[in-house]
Amino acid sequence: MKIKSILLFLLLTTSFSIYSQQLIYMDSFEALPVVKVLNDTGITWAGDYPTGSNVNCASNILSDQDCHQGRDNDFNNDNDGHAGFDFTKLDSNGTPLAASATSWSCVKDNVTGMVWEVKTTDGSIHDQSLRYKWGGVTHKGSGYGTYYSDWDTLVNGSNSANFCGFNDWRVPSVTEMFTITDLSVINPPMDTNYFPNSSGVLGYWTNSAHSNFPLYAWYITINGSQYYATRNSSSVTVQLVRSD
Repeated sequence: MKIKSILLFLLLTTSFSIYSQQLIYMDSFEALPVVKVLNDTGITWAGDYPTGSNVNCASNILSDQDCHQGRDNDFNNDNDGHAGFDFTKLDSNGTPLAASATSWSCVKDNVTGMVWEVKTTDGSIHDQSLRYKWGGVTHKGSGYGTYYSDWDTLVNGSNSANFCGFNDWRVPSVTEMFTITDLSVINPPMDTNYFPNSSGVLGYWTNSAHSNFPLYAWYITINGSQYYATRNSSSVTVQLVRSD
């Protein structure tokens, strides 16, 4: 339906606007990590169909839409991640595993090259139940209210342990967090075949302070399609990332 096409346009426009704000807040022109390639949306259905939505983006759609373009159309293979996503499971040493592996510690995004932490239920520093206030190591921006060190144990512990073979783990930026967001699912807004324990109470912190409200920072919501700012003192999930 046309309304779904309009909603998707508004979503992408809002995301770009938020990314622009993310650039404004930074103190002393701190550099953001560069995301050279973006994933697709994960949406494989179409609106603007004569009788409702078309669940498989087949013919008889009145106009080209998101599902006709990009990786979700050209590389729609769920064997390595939903639709156009392309993931590889890694063990705790960083060794690639088969997609059928039942135990893994990290996920490599083969499109962006980034490697992501996988949450656990084992009571370790990676446990899905842990929540953090904003502002620990690897945050971006200074002079924006109170900074908390809650997530330092997670970040520093991962780096000290050479988690999945890497020692440059950090909290992701807004743009980076968006790269694994699958807009076809919610809570969590990502492929649970690769990120099985990532359901957040509120959402997922980014490293980005808010430019206009010193006591606030950006997080991605559990529905994956929106970014909001909440108080630095809020308890929110963190999903670590690293990149070359």
